[in-house]
Amino acid sequence: MEATTQGEVSMQHAGHPEVGHEVVEVTVDYLPAPKPFRKAYREQTVIETVRTDAMAFFGVRDSKDRDTHEFFLEFEGRRLTNMLETLQQLLGPHRHEAHFSLVEQVIQGAMPK
Repeated sequence: MEATTQGEVSMQHAGHPEVGHEVVEVTVDYLPAPKPFRKAYREQTVIETVRTDAMAFFGVRDSKDRDTHEFFLEFEGRRLTNMLETLQQLLGPHRHEAHFSLVEQVIQGAMPK
C-alpha cells in the first residue's frame, strides 16, 4: 500500500500492507447523512485527520454565526479531545477497525442588538 494523503492508505500492492505499517479500517457515522464515511488509515494517523476527512465527506465545517458550531468525534460513547492522539494509541496495537460518530455541538451566542 502506498500513502496517498496524510494517513490515507491506497490498496495498490496486491492488497498487502507495507511491512511495519498496520492499517485501520475507519467508519464514521453522522446522524443526518444517509451513509457513513469509510476509509483505511495507517495506525499512526492522528484523530484530527480522521475528523477533518469525515467533515469534508459530510460537507460540514466548524463555524460561527450567532451560534458556534463545532464538530467532534465520539468513540465508544466518549468525546475525543486529544486530536494529536494516533489511532494506535486510541485503539491499541491489535485492533484494525474503529467506528466513530461525528457529532455537532451548537453553543448559543448572544442575540444580535
